[in-house]
Amino acid sequence: MQNIMKLKYVVIILVLVLGAISCKDKTMHPEVSHINVELSVVPIYQEIHGMDTMKVEEEIKPILEKHPAFMQAYAHKIVKLGDPALPDFSKRLYDFVTYPANKDIFTKSKEVFPDFNDFEQELEEGFKHYKYYFPEATIPEIYLMISGFSQSIAVDSLWLGVSVEKYLGQDCEFYEWLDIYQYLRIGMVKEKMAPDVLRAIALTNYPNHPKVEDLINNMVYQGKMRYFVHRMFPDIKDTLLFDYTAEQMLWCNNHEPDMWASLVEWKHLFKEDRMMIQKYTGDAPFTSNFGNNSAPRAGEFIGYKIVESYMKKNEEVTLKQLMQETDGRKILAASNYRP
Repeated sequence: MQNIMKLKYVVIILVLVLGAISCKDKTMHPEVSHINVELSVVPIYQEIHGMDTMKVEEEIKPILEKHPAFMQAYAHKIVKLGDPALPDFSKRLYDFVTYPANKDIFTKSKEVFPDFNDFEQELEEGFKHYKYYFPEATIPEIYLMISGFSQSIAVDSLWLGVSVEKYLGQDCEFYEWLDIYQYLRIGMVKEKMAPDVLRAIALTNYPNHPKVEDLINNMVYQGKMRYFVHRMFPDIKDTLLFDYTAEQMLWCNNHEPDMWASLVEWKHLFKEDRMMIQKYTGDAPFTSNFGNNSAPRAGEFIGYKIVESYMKKNEEVTLKQLMQETDGRKILAASNYRP
């Protein structure tokens, strides 16, 4: 009899676990294995910075011919070297490649990125989910570049550039030399590259143009961007998703009800004060209105939770429809958000 009870107990547990997995698969884990993604990742910085510096004019020609659209934008807008067709372009490129800081970045990148296999696998999974939700979407060609810290990601209709120097690890000595604050370095890790690519696409395709520039619209918009990334990478760690430390993530989870109660009590949700909006959603060591021990961008975290609740309460709404909805107040009203 005792053995039978144990067996029933095991069966019940298995049923519960399998049920939970099944439920999880239906919501955040769609079947995407059948989706084919033609992914092209070009570590073009290896070609540019690996040139024989005594033969720059000769060795840059095939790179320009093979990647004309990207190289035009890279030279003109990203590293500000001017038109590649100009006579002095080779000299300008030589100066850029041989600049000591860029040489150090190139050396460090070889240490951090001996290959890009993990990045390509993560990116492929992300784009499979992207094509699942947006089947008409075009997958851009991905260029890995050194931009001299000018920007993390550059987006065009046919290509997307990722600056490898922004993902060398939060303890990278370069970030110390540049006086980059510690709270900004949390997301400067190679594991963040693939999520940042998809987030950049979402930010480009769905810019923030609310009818009312108030706090709730900004919170919900930023929350939508994080939610989008979560749908592209269902198994992403919450700390990586939000660019939080484990302690900051715990703080947000523990104080969610209190934060929401304070926002309602203070009547801040529908305020159009830009400084106030920045305090809740902008990068900082903490969210000043919630105290020095709080997590940064707590308003963004609440926005994500509102969006998450909205999608759970309105199962008929597709991810595409969510991204197209620009009324944060409407999303809040239909979310039935109650932390």
